[in-house]
Amino acid sequence: MRKLLFFISIPFFIIASELEYKGNFGFQTSYLNHDISNKRDTALALYLEAEIKKSFGDGEIAIKLKSFFDKDDKNRRYFDFNDLYYRYNFENSDILIGRNTRFWGALEFYNLSDIFNTKDFLDNPFDYDSKLGAWNVAYTRYLENSEVSLIIKLYEDRQPMQDIKSINNFFPLPYNDKLNRQKGKNRPSVFLKYSGSLDEVQMDYGFVYQNGYDSSRYMSLEDNFLVQNAYIVDKFIGYATYIHGDMIYKTELVYALSDDKEIADYGEFGFGLEYTLYGFWDTKDLGLLSEYYYNDNKKDAKKLGKFFANDLTFGFRLSLNDQSSSEVLGGFDIDLDNEEKIFFVKYDTRVLEKYKLGLSYQRLDPVSDSSFKELDQLKLDFGYYF
Repeated sequence: MRKLLFFISIPFFIIASELEYKGNFGFQTSYLNHDISNKRDTALALYLEAEIKKSFGDGEIAIKLKSFFDKDDKNRRYFDFNDLYYRYNFENSDILIGRNTRFWGALEFYNLSDIFNTKDFLDNPFDYDSKLGAWNVAYTRYLENSEVSLIIKLYEDRQPMQDIKSINNFFPLPYNDKLNRQKGKNRPSVFLKYSGSLDEVQMDYGFVYQNGYDSSRYMSLEDNFLVQNAYIVDKFIGYATYIHGDMIYKTELVYALSDDKEIADYGEFGFGLEYTLYGFWDTKDLGLLSEYYYNDNKKDAKKLGKFFANDLTFGFRLSLNDQSSSEVLGGFDIDLDNEEKIFFVKYDTRVLEKYKLGLSYQRLDPVSDSSFKELDQLKLDFGYYF
């Protein structure tokens, strides 16, 4: 499939002089301090990301390429297209056909509402914006301060995983990316989404109804390998962001109906606050964040690939407001059920206009019987932007 996508994209590169494009390439390297047997303590990878658009009258074609070459992990030597779609624009609506990524939700650290795309396990598992593109057909109607979309996701993708020696492969047993689907491979998922804004009270909101495969999957054991199981849900979602003065209020609500005996019905809830101290130190701004997440699924949330089940997160965002757009984001998360903790801090800045530098530190402080192990990770990203 990926080779086919590559050849499909060749004609657009031939007429590159008429394309809109941007992207970056560089390297990622990290050092990991841990006591886990048979796991690497260093990682190094080259990457390329590019976005390309070409307009044809009232339509456009968009491509978003992602490519990795990992020094040690053969599973992370690939290229893929997260976006590869055609969109035709009518007067007050558009139709999209192809593969793309969508971002739904209101919270900062983790979005319960962001259910459309499958998580990309070949990337950082704690980067919740890293996803696999989904093949779909979508119609969107634009109203005065809102929009309504009907989206048909054509099928569910498998989730490849980093190799067993990678520290980001948390599975206790070997993993096979086979996917068992409750209603078969070709059963589509249907989404009806309404979103809008209320300018007079500075509120953004969204509502989503889904009938189809859940974004969460549970594991089972087949021939001594862990495999994923996808199940059908009717899911109801609401999210909103409300700004009042220097305070931002955020919330996400999810309720799912399932006839799968392993899952049953479940609900999720998230609430967050963000307060910004503008000019707290010269021209610098400091944002203080706090968020709470709750999941009442009868199956352990971590077994569904969810790290947040009854968790409280505190964080900060320091915007230096300098010419390099430097920013520091940090905080910690605590599982209120077992006191498992995650600490993190990340610094991003531009260097010489075209280069971007990222430094991050993350610490996992798990309980003794957790599927996670104690870990310190220091990571460097350096890339050229064009």
